[in-house]
Amino acid sequence: MFSTTLLLQALLLVPVWGHYYVAVNGNDSGSGSATAPFRTFERAQAAARRSTKGMNSDLYVYVGPGTYYLNEPLKFTSKDSGQNGHRVIWQAQDMTKGANISGGVPITNWKASSVRKGIYEAQAPAFTTRHFYADQAHAQRARAQVQRSWVKETATGLQVVNDSAKYILTMSGLEHAEFHAHNSFTSRYNPVTGASNNTIVMAQPAWNNNLIGYDTFNNPYVDHGLYVENALSLLTDPNEWYLDPASHTMYYMPPSGLDPNDMYLVLAKLETLLLVGGTYDQPVHDLTFRGFNYMHTTWNYMSTDVGYVDQQTGGYIGINKTYTNFDSSRPFWWQVPGSIQVSAARNILFQNGSIVALMGGFGIGNDPNAHSTGVGLGASDVEISGMLLHQTGANAITIGGIQANAHHPSDPRMLNQNTRVLENIFTDLAYTIDSAVPIFASYAKDTYIVHNDVVNVPYSGICYGYGWGSNDAGGSPEYQLRGLYNYQPVYNTPTTMQGGRISANLIYNVGTRHSDDGGIYTLSASPNTTLDDNYIKSTQGFGYYLDEGSSFYYVNNSVLDTSSEWLHRNEQPTYTTGNNTIANCASNFASSDSHNQYNDTIVNSAQWTSYQTMSPKQKSVVYLAGVPPDQRGRRPYSIDQGPF
Repeated sequence: MFSTTLLLQALLLVPVWGHYYVAVNGNDSGSGSATAPFRTFERAQAAARRSTKGMNSDLYVYVGPGTYYLNEPLKFTSKDSGQNGHRVIWQAQDMTKGANISGGVPITNWKASSVRKGIYEAQAPAFTTRHFYADQAHAQRARAQVQRSWVKETATGLQVVNDSAKYILTMSGLEHAEFHAHNSFTSRYNPVTGASNNTIVMAQPAWNNNLIGYDTFNNPYVDHGLYVENALSLLTDPNEWYLDPASHTMYYMPPSGLDPNDMYLVLAKLETLLLVGGTYDQPVHDLTFRGFNYMHTTWNYMSTDVGYVDQQTGGYIGINKTYTNFDSSRPFWWQVPGSIQVSAARNILFQNGSIVALMGGFGIGNDPNAHSTGVGLGASDVEISGMLLHQTGANAITIGGIQANAHHPSDPRMLNQNTRVLENIFTDLAYTIDSAVPIFASYAKDTYIVHNDVVNVPYSGICYGYGWGSNDAGGSPEYQLRGLYNYQPVYNTPTTMQGGRISANLIYNVGTRHSDDGGIYTLSASPNTTLDDNYIKSTQGFGYYLDEGSSFYYVNNSVLDTSSEWLHRNEQPTYTTGNNTIANCASNFASSDSHNQYNDTIVNSAQWTSYQTMSPKQKSVVYLAGVPPDQRGRRPYSIDQGPF
C-alpha cells in the first residue's frame, strides 16, 4: 500500500535545488538536505559547485548555529562563483545566532600549576602560535615593563645598564622572548636570540631594520612603553599566558575569582579562515557570506628573524634583508595579512555577523605578500556591511596595497575599486599591533566608507591613503631630497587613489594608546574624494589630519569636538600637501592650524559652545553619524551623541 508518510520522509532527504544545509552534528555522507545536512563546509562546497552550472536563480548554503573548528582555511576560487547573473549565498541558518567559524583549538582540563599561586596549566596541541583567547578576548602574553633608561641600544641588541633589568640576561627561555616597543605611531617587535656580555642579543635583520627610519625602536617620537614578553617567569598578572614550545604546556593566570575550566579558552592555530581568491584570468565572483562570526586566528611571521618592523597602519619591512638605507626599503614594504582575504575577485558581499577574537581582519585587494593564494590586488565591488568588528590584533579592514602594482598597476585587472564599508561597528581593536586602525584604505578607486561607528581605538579612526605623496604624479620634493627616487621611479601619472567618500561616520575616542593621530587621517593625493557629514569626538588626536601629500580633498559639513586642532594640515615647502577645500565645518573651542599658503580654500567654518547652540544642520550631523538610528540597539557601548 502506498505510504504518503514514507514519500514525504524520502523527499525531505533530497535537497531542493539551490538549497544545501550544513550542521555541526551533520554527516558528510548525507544528502545536504534540511533533514540530512552535511557536516563540513568542504562537502557543501563540492555540492554547490556541481549545482552552479546553468543557474537560473541564487543558490543557498545554509549553515546551522554552533562553532565550526577548521583544520585548514576555507578556499573559494572561480569554481565557487555564481553564474548567469545569480549568486552563491553562504548564510547562517539562524541569523539571530549566526554561525561561528574558528581557527583555534579549545584548551580544557586545567589544573593548578606548581609554578606560582594563581597560575593554571593544561596540555596544548603541538603547533606554534602567538594568540590565545579568553572568553572571546585577547589574553596578554606574559610580559614585564622595562624602563628605557635601564637598557642602551648597541649594534647587536640592548645592553643592560641598570640592575633592574639584569634578571632578563639569565631568564629561562630568553631565546624565545621578544621586546615590544609602543612608540608614537609604530608598534615594534624584535625577537631575542640570547645574551652575551651584559647585552640582550636581538635577532637580525629585525634589529638593524628596527633602528632605521622614523619613530624607531630606540628613538621613538613618544615613548608609550617598552616591554619584554613571552617567558614563563614574566607570568605574574591576571589574563597573562605562556606556551612552552618544548612541552606544549599552556600556562594561564585567569582573572581573580575565575576558574579556567569555566571559561572559553581557545588557542589559535590557523592564520587565515577564509580565502576568496581567483586569478586575473579567472576571478571569483558573485559570492555572499552572511551572518558568520569569524574567530581565533594567529600570525606567526613576526616571530621570525624579520620581527615586526612597523612603518604605519599594517605596513612593515618584511623581507629577510638588512637595509643600510631606509628609503631603499620603502618601495618594498609588506602588509599584515587579513584572516579573511579577498583578491582577484568581484561582486563579493560580507553581511552581518562579526569578526571577534582574531589577529587580522579583512584584507581586501592587498599586495600579493598578504594573500595566501599568492595573487593579490584585483578586488572589485566588495562590500562589508552590518557587522561588528572588535578584538582584532591588527587592522579590522585593510583595503588596497602599498607596493607599485597597487598605485600604478602593470595590468589593469589589478585595479582595486568600488569597495564599500557600510553601517558597521568598530570598537576595542588592535591588541597585537596597537598602532593598527579600524579601517585603512590605501591605493584603490571609489572606496566608500559610510555610516560606521568607530569607537575606542588605540591610534587613528579611519586612515585613507599611503605613500606620503611620493608616488603621486611628479613625485615629491621631500622624497627627492631623501633619495627615494634612487630606488623607484618618479611617476608621471596619478595613482589609482581617487573618488573616495568617507561620510556620516561616528568617530569617538581615538588615540587611546598612541599619538600623532586623527579621527580621519589622510595621505597623498586623491582627486574627487569627499570627507563629509562626519562627527568626530575625542580628547586625543586631531579631528581631520591631512598629512603629507594630502591634496584635492573636499572636507565638508562635519562637526568636531576635540581638545586639539580640529583641522591639522601637514603643509611644508617640500611637501605636496594642499589644494584642499574645507567647507561648512563646525568645531568646539579647539583651533585649527593657522597657515593657509598652499592653495587651500576654507569657507563657512564655525564654532559652537554646546550642543544646544548648534544649528539644526549641525545637530543633524551629530545625530545621523554612525550606524543608522534603527541599528543602534546592537551597539556594545553607550556614548554621548547629543541631546536627542
